[in-house]
Amino acid sequence: MWTYRRAKVSGKSEYLEKQYPSIEEQTKVSRLGIDINTGLVYEGRAGPTHPVWPTPPVCNATLIEMPSDMQKVPRSFASDPFGWVFVETSFDFGPRVRRGRLYQNFSNTNREMVRVEAHPALHSDLIKAANNGWNVSKELTVYIEATDLLLRQNRGVGLRMVLGQADACSIWKIVQVERSLGSDVLLVLRAESALGVLPELDPTRIHPPGFAAVKSAYDRALDAAYRELPTSVVDQCRNAAVVFVSRWMQQQEGAESPTEKDLGAWVKALQNRFGDKEMVALRSTLEIISRLHSRGKDNERHKMSLRTVEEDDAGLAVQALGFILRELGWVA
Repeated sequence: MWTYRRAKVSGKSEYLEKQYPSIEEQTKVSRLGIDINTGLVYEGRAGPTHPVWPTPPVCNATLIEMPSDMQKVPRSFASDPFGWVFVETSFDFGPRVRRGRLYQNFSNTNREMVRVEAHPALHSDLIKAANNGWNVSKELTVYIEATDLLLRQNRGVGLRMVLGQADACSIWKIVQVERSLGSDVLLVLRAESALGVLPELDPTRIHPPGFAAVKSAYDRALDAAYRELPTSVVDQCRNAAVVFVSRWMQQQEGAESPTEKDLGAWVKALQNRFGDKEMVALRSTLEIISRLHSRGKDNERHKMSLRTVEEDDAGLAVQALGFILRELGWVA
């Protein structure tokens, strides 16, 4: 904006307009500024000049397009000021839905001096601004609306996004992307944490000799639900189901060591042990996971003309694993 005004004063508007966007072009951009020193937030169309008060929740945002992208989650805001940021506008705890605006870095610098309106939360700003046209200078990291997301297939809908930093973050699924009248990129996110699906283990209900194996299989399935592709999630759920039922049977029979069998063999073993009318739901759930696992094998899928494992199938496998834990009585 300042370059255009300077052009009019200096009488060189024609020359400078060829180098800089016009006022009309610049006002199409939605900008966000974060104060380097205080963390306070500013926004505006022509520039981040208007204080936002109360300060909204703002956090780092990392798009997950492949499992390795989890390594890109920043350690801190200072370590990755050129990444994306998410500004929350609302959070519905019941369905675990989060709404907000997404921004990307505006330039190749992580800080710039911007003349902003005095912030109502800072008394010192009001004093300084009284003699300076009610404006003060702030050192901001400046962002614009995240148009890079709109270049992704389907505008990024269906992809996962990590909010937060490496030592404390959560995973969300992009379920809706919109443009506001102010050119903001608006997101609707749904929580993807598997902790909402897998119940917490109760160590006191699990046979001590088998607890380490159960916990390890549980953690691998949980980690896969966060990071892996659908086929890998189903693989880990199948492995966990085998471990769970084998250690549970060891506990039921008082055996010194667990019996190792394939998941399909365990379905038959449960039927033989408890009869056709008992443990029906447990056996059926184990069989569902077993059949989903078969779909992940290319030769089996081709032989049986099955479709490939999709994300919703992986979600079903995780929920089935949670059902198994509840049926075994191992949850808190």
